[in-house]
Amino acid sequence: MNLLIFIIGTIIFTLYITGQILEKRWESREEEIDYKDYYERHSLQRKKEPKRKEGSQSRMKNYPNLKS
Repeated sequence: MNLLIFIIGTIIFTLYITGQILEKRWESREEEIDYKDYYERHSLQRKKEPKRKEGSQSRMKNYPNLKS
């Protein structure tokens, strides 16, 4: 039983250390990425449709008829 607990603990510890090492590698790769002018390179301008008439709403008002 003690041997089983030791093996499980060793596996968990090994996975933890491996995860820490991989995370440090990914962080160093992210620092190397050039984010200069990111938004200028990836900007997508959406063409807006003009309003049909002055003061028009984008949605119809659909209020229930409330009578007191």
